[in-house]
Amino acid sequence: MARTKHPAKRTSGHRSRGPPLSGTPRRRSTATPREADAQGQQQRKPHRFRPGTVALREIRKFQKTWNLLIPAAPFIRTVREISFYLAPSITRWQAEALRAIQEDSIYQYTKSVLYKSVFVLAELQ
Repeated sequence: MARTKHPAKRTSGHRSRGPPLSGTPRRRSTATPREADAQGQQQRKPHRFRPGTVALREIRKFQKTWNLLIPAAPFIRTVREISFYLAPSITRWQAEALRAIQEDSIYQYTKSVLYKSVFVLAELQ
């Protein structure tokens, strides 16, 4: 014989904690927060994550993606233009070399911005 689920039977010896069950479902209060305070009901707090949870989620998100500050095509054109001006004999570039130059330029830019912000903070104090 197959197993079946049976609803829990109510015994008359126990006192229930909630209102008696009836055939109609309970309705939620549609009162606004001000009306809820006036009626003595407590407003439910919005959900908040623990400190650091959202930061770690954002770090994981940004580590998975790598959006560059400057789009690749304009940056490569600029690099080729500058290299042609400085050394016309260099006409070919490996894609990996261009990507490395771009990542390093972003690193250098970020570093310079952070250094400048430190100097500004030092002047304010």
